Amino acid sequence: MGAPTRTGRRGDSLLRRAGQGLALPFLPSDGARRALELGEELQRPITTGRRIVVTRPRAGAGEATVTALLAAVFAHYRQDRVLTLDITPGSTSLARRLGVEPSSSLGEVARRRVAASSFEDLEEHLARVRDRLWMLPAVHGGAEEALEARDFRETLLPLTRYFGITLVDRGADVYDGFNHAAQAGAHAHVLVAPATADGAADIARGFDWMAAQGDTATPKRAVVALVEQGPDEDPAFDLDGAAAVLRRSGAAVVPLRHDRHLAGAEALEPRRIARATHTAATRIALHALRRAG
Repeated sequence: MGAPTRTGRRGDSLLRRAGQGLALPFLPSDGARRALELGEELQRPITTGRRIVVTRPRAGAGEATVTALLAAVFAHYRQDRVLTLDITPGSTSLARRLGVEPSSSLGEVARRRVAASSFEDLEEHLARVRDRLWMLPAVHGGAEEALEARDFRETLLPLTRYFGITLVDRGADVYDGFNHAAQAGAHAHVLVAPATADGAADIARGFDWMAAQGDTATPKRAVVALVEQGPDEDPAFDLDGAAAVLRRSGAAVVPLRHDRHLAGAEALEPRRIARATHTAATRIALHALRRAG
């Protein structure tokens, strides 16, 4: 089986790319300066590795796409290593988005008790995506590979010391001990929901439940990505109003507009995503890094 199919379709149409090229000399210098500042902040040194969990309240929200976008942003701007980990059992969504076919898994690393005393010991178990970016699924599938909380403590945590950023793609409908430990051990959370009234309501209900439990800290460590999965997916949806409501909890909120490349390709090619997509993904990454401390 070959690598996931790529497509030549770009996120921005030819007409839009032409317009952007014509407008470039006339863009305000403040905009260019702000872009440089964002890049510099994303490059700031980290004393210990940061774990960012990307999750969703319901299936089909596109958290694997957001994880892949964030991985591309961090790998582009940072000089340390970035690891992406898919901990939904049997899932191949993140691997397809990154264009890799992993030959190993975290479960295999745990079973073999790999002594990762150096990055070189670990590297043979990782799928290399591009410079500074690697991917590893938690398991390949099957109950015999189920991971528990102790696997998080004894296997995953020691590995993250070799990476500046570890992005954990987690399906919200998975309730095993490993998933709970990964969620609890995150420095920051990215919550992915459709850019619809129902999607925003799912996030709002989650924040309300946390407040009822006395948990006001988690929303302040969260970034909400409202993903438009099709053009005019919910025309009546008040995106600005919903974002304002969600921000009252302390979370950051970033809309991610429909992108033709992301909709039409299995494997993400960073150079082909729309300019607006790149800007939004950079903002999500920066908010997450700030909240990770």
